[in-house]
Amino acid sequence: MIIPRGFRFSAINAGVKSPEVRRTDMGLVFCEGQAVLSGVFTRNLVKAAPVVVGQELVGRGKTRAILANAGNANACTGDQGIHDARFLMETAARELGVRSDEVVPLSTGVIGVGLPVDRMASRIPALVSALGNDPEVFARSIMTTDTFPKVVSRAVGNAAVLGVAKGAGMIAPDMATTLAVVLTDAIIAKQDLDNIINKSIERTFNAITIDGDMSTNDTLLAVSSNQVAENINEVEKGIAEVIRDLALLLVRDGEGATKFVTITVAGASDDRDAKKAAMSVANSLLVKTALFGADPNWGRILAAVGYSGILFSPEDITISISGHRVVERGMESEGFSENALHALLKEREIGIDIRIGGGPGTFTVYTSDLSYDYVKINSEYRT
Repeated sequence: MIIPRGFRFSAINAGVKSPEVRRTDMGLVFCEGQAVLSGVFTRNLVKAAPVVVGQELVGRGKTRAILANAGNANACTGDQGIHDARFLMETAARELGVRSDEVVPLSTGVIGVGLPVDRMASRIPALVSALGNDPEVFARSIMTTDTFPKVVSRAVGNAAVLGVAKGAGMIAPDMATTLAVVLTDAIIAKQDLDNIINKSIERTFNAITIDGDMSTNDTLLAVSSNQVAENINEVEKGIAEVIRDLALLLVRDGEGATKFVTITVAGASDDRDAKKAAMSVANSLLVKTALFGADPNWGRILAAVGYSGILFSPEDITISISGHRVVERGMESEGFSENALHALLKEREIGIDIRIGGGPGTFTVYTSDLSYDYVKINSEYRT
């Protein structure tokens, strides 16, 4: 693992969801000097308090620390939620010796419950004292239903890029549907970092879906400690690769998922239509359940493209699943074999390729199947 210069990490248990919870559930990322800040947030009209505050801080473009918690989303908590977020920011700022508006809050967990601010604030001195060089402790502190911490790094010449994320459910496009932090020590201007992040998420975080549900807390923050001069094009490439790898890890860890599915639509009138068609297939519950059961029911895929809202000629569509042609000219392919497709659908990784015409539009979406475990996990999340 390659760690960018100037950053330190820590995590502690604060019993955020409940005093009975013993795992780490508060995390801190600290930058030893003034850092450049960028970020993107959920497009859900219902925004959690840390999102409201975070959007304001990203607009200013400077930070020293990220204070995160799991177990409580601090969402739908009104003015008190904003007050609680700022109170914790101020508490952390005093311990770190920085300004309160240099601490960015992140929260994930149950919606509609106030933060236990007194319990959390009492643990912040220990959180600051624990700062060290292991980013995985921070990654573990923000996990909810995740089964493993998600940490990715890249060397970019003399500079480095490190990404940490959480997410396994409520994963849908239109922003980075997760909590994610991307760190670099490359010298970079705020506008350049903004441009890189916004460009990088379009075919990564905005191209993944597990359940079609968009959270109230989705946030991706990008922070640079501005310590190493490096070619901006190489820095952009490194950041884009880290963001892509994080996005794919979210899908691989989808709640109850047994399959990793890549859906590519080509031949659309433009990329936007291709994305709409691919997302329609990816979010279809009937497609997802067929994938889980290895059921060779290609008609569900064709139907999902048909109701996606884009215009195409059904007789032009072809579909292949993991290299096996199942639809040609809008009908079952002459070479289709139900037994062969059933065997392919039992594999852990599945590719669905759909061509809907001769246009230039193309888009790839990443998704998972829908299993019994997904229902179980999400029927017990709050209780």
